[in-house]
Amino acid sequence: MRKIIILMLLTTYCSFGQKSNKVEDYNYGKNGIEYIVKNKNGTTVIISTFNSRPTIKDEVAVNVYNYFKEKSPIDGEKITIIANDAVVEGTYKIKIKGTLTSVEFHYESVEWKSGLTEVYKNPNPITPSTISIADSDE
Repeated sequence: MRKIIILMLLTTYCSFGQKSNKVEDYNYGKNGIEYIVKNKNGTTVIISTFNSRPTIKDEVAVNVYNYFKEKSPIDGEKITIIANDAVVEGTYKIKIKGTLTSVEFHYESVEWKSGLTEVYKNPNPITPSTISIADSDE
């Protein structure tokens, strides 16, 4: 039994441990609420993902919640989430108001088992020169 477990661990390690064959930028992804948990103590946790890859978004959202529950991450922390088909790196954003907690996970890169690594590049970055301030009549 121990040999089987070691073999399974080595297989998983080797599939993710190899260097990527190809790196591609992407500038699109799904944004939205993926997972909501209402706890017995009356609190609610909403997991949202941004720039996510549709084929793994649900699994990643559940893993983001599990990480939140087990590790108590801080706002702005960069973390790695392991899914069945990919390893996802991203940033946590946490907002708490009363009994409601909003956890946002922003994808930064996805390393697929196939060897492809996708890196998110914002197509419309906000820079000081692109920000305009409107006059208000108030």
